[in-house]
Amino acid sequence: MEIEETFREQLDSLHSISVEIASLHELPQVYKAALTYCLGLTGSQLGFIGLLSQKREYLNLVAVSGFEPTDPSFFDRYRVMPVRRSVFGVTIVDERPHVSNDVDHDPERVGTPPGHPEVRTFLGVPLQVGETVIGMIGAGNRSGGYGRDEQRCLSTFANQVAIAIDNARLYERQREMIAGLEDLQRRLGLADAERLLAQDRARIASGLHEHVGQAMFSLGLKINALLERELDPELAESVRGLRRMVADTLDDLRQVIFALSRPPGANTDVTEAIGSLLRDVGRDNGLDVDLVTRGVPPAGIDAVHDVLVTVAREALNNVVRHAQARTILISIRYEPERVLIAVQDDGVGMPSTDLDANGDGATHFGLSDMRRRILDVGGTFEVESGEEGGVTIRIDVPVPPTES
Repeated sequence: MEIEETFREQLDSLHSISVEIASLHELPQVYKAALTYCLGLTGSQLGFIGLLSQKREYLNLVAVSGFEPTDPSFFDRYRVMPVRRSVFGVTIVDERPHVSNDVDHDPERVGTPPGHPEVRTFLGVPLQVGETVIGMIGAGNRSGGYGRDEQRCLSTFANQVAIAIDNARLYERQREMIAGLEDLQRRLGLADAERLLAQDRARIASGLHEHVGQAMFSLGLKINALLERELDPELAESVRGLRRMVADTLDDLRQVIFALSRPPGANTDVTEAIGSLLRDVGRDNGLDVDLVTRGVPPAGIDAVHDVLVTVAREALNNVVRHAQARTILISIRYEPERVLIAVQDDGVGMPSTDLDANGDGATHFGLSDMRRRILDVGGTFEVESGEEGGVTIRIDVPVPPTES
């Protein structure tokens, strides 16, 4: 009867403590209150709260109570600890409470850093939000050690602390967001409006590329697969017409995406634009990329800027989709009246029948479209197998003279 009454009083106490902690919105307040009650509930001399890093490789001690190191730099050196098996760390590694009433002889013991207080008895429990462990709360040096009652009590309390920490984090992020919006509102002027418009244009362009563009590309692949079957000639011609419609629509979509990606008035030079595309492709697909340039861009290069960048973009897309390459090299050579660009990869290459930019295979690889663009500005477009595998696309485009 006495044990039942004690348990009921303990539950009542935990309820009032949980209500109080849940009302706190500042993380330091949550940490301080949590450790104060942790020591009181378990009769411990010292305690700490540790939270896991984003990649769950380290435990960051965000709050400590009952320990004032003589060396002021102690916490700077040991506040962040790698997650590993130890008297403390087993709580995180195994995601379960751990009790040690003889720390010196605990099989999980790995030693303590210089200046660390003596810990004779220890109780650690996970801080868990739903199914996710976000850290731990530890208590130490209870006289007589820790039993089932202390473990159960601290585990129940830790669940409330974890929720309070998670809520305080959300509140902090919300407050930062509101502060950011207020700051944006204060600073918003013509320049900021233009920047936000550019961001919206980029977001829309990205959405068109990722969703509509990929859907159109997939549709083209399915149509190509249909044409590989034995079809009635009339039906086959209808399917080829559908493929041309898809190709034309995809071409129009690319034009829109490019226009959105390059707002009116933008004056990005060809080297910078192609270099940016190449870096993005390398980063997003884990490829080794390199850009080599020679010469000085001629004065009238703005007239062919969009064509060169669009064709370079399509050539890079081809490498990503078809080449299975590890390396891409783009060479740009500027001459007084022309620009020469070579896009090389070390992939699986293309069948010789597909290297012709006028053939059916060229449609699959987008070569005929790229060739048409280059021819439209008076240039030449060549596709050839690389000497050591892969494919090389060579572009030679004249630059019109500027009006004096």
